[in-house]
Amino acid sequence: MKRIKKLYLGVGIAAVVVVAALLTGGGTPVETVQAQPGDITRAVVETGYVQPSTNHDLYATQSARVVQVPVETGQTVAPGQILAVLENLDLAVQINDTRWQLSQAEAGASTTRAAMQKIDLELRNAQENYNRIQELFRTEAVSRVEYEKAQLQVETLRQSLEEQSSLLRSSQAQVEGLGQTLQQLSAKEKQLLVTSPSAGAVLSLPVKEGQVLSPGSLLASVAAPDSLEIKADILSDDLAEVSEGQKVYITAPVLGSKSLTGKVKQIYPRAEEKMSALGVSQRRVPVIISLDETANLKPGYEVKVSVETLSRHSDLLVPLESVITRADGQKEVMVVENNRISRRTVTTGTGDREKIEITGGLSAGNVIVRDGSLALPDKAKVKP
Repeated sequence: MKRIKKLYLGVGIAAVVVVAALLTGGGTPVETVQAQPGDITRAVVETGYVQPSTNHDLYATQSARVVQVPVETGQTVAPGQILAVLENLDLAVQINDTRWQLSQAEAGASTTRAAMQKIDLELRNAQENYNRIQELFRTEAVSRVEYEKAQLQVETLRQSLEEQSSLLRSSQAQVEGLGQTLQQLSAKEKQLLVTSPSAGAVLSLPVKEGQVLSPGSLLASVAAPDSLEIKADILSDDLAEVSEGQKVYITAPVLGSKSLTGKVKQIYPRAEEKMSALGVSQRRVPVIISLDETANLKPGYEVKVSVETLSRHSDLLVPLESVITRADGQKEVMVVENNRISRRTVTTGTGDREKIEITGGLSAGNVIVRDGSLALPDKAKVKP
């Protein structure tokens, strides 16, 4: 027991000696900073990829064979320039068959129309003859047999004209239907000539001559080379501070020391599940960033984007590491006055990764210890 008491006594004396040395000795060397006004900047940093902002993906609309590919990947093309020529033999047969049916239907309609004209003329003559015989029959100049014969001829021709009229309507409907079918087939035939919808560069051209395509096969991708944007998948947890219109800084090895600027153009309405490089499943939201200039960026390049979520001036800032949180939850800094420590309670506001705003407890110009984790007692002597 006496030995333990002696040990405690030794430790106590040593602690007193350390504190005394801090209070009265030459002082502990410390790095100090001044509390002063400054700017607070907060950002969400993520990897992004350059992509065309106006990209046209062209797909096969029918089964076909590639006959010709007159352009190459990377080639600059004009609007309407041919990218690929396709062939659909079944479609060609359908078009020829429909054209033949249409010509037959038109010929039938023409024949019916001519027959109607002839019957109409005969009907007018028969009607005139009937009117004359009817007058004669009233005066008993002709017999009832002649009268009824003239009447029957008019009725027969009238019925024949009605039948031909019905036949003509049917032929005209057939001609109209075949005409529409031919228009649809001709439109499909035009799709076999694949042209560029706009000026730009051919980014992708996966087809080759002789290749057989199915509907939906990608034929080519064309994009304006100078119209670029960046797509970045941002963690859903970080998205709370990101909004459209915020400024973005873009860096990349290909840019060297140059930094480009842009803005958040679009935030997708839903998150997507992505796997991180470490194999961890994450919920990320695609964000589209417009560029103020493209410099030497190209589609597919990897870049680093920094979305500026906060940027404002503060009247008083100190380094983040200068502020510690006590056991009671209060924030505290070590102010250096006359080369001695004064532990002071402060209130804090907004901060970023390096600085934090002081809203109470300090004044501009106060000198504080940079490393708030140093175990320096109140009134300890220091060497700034």
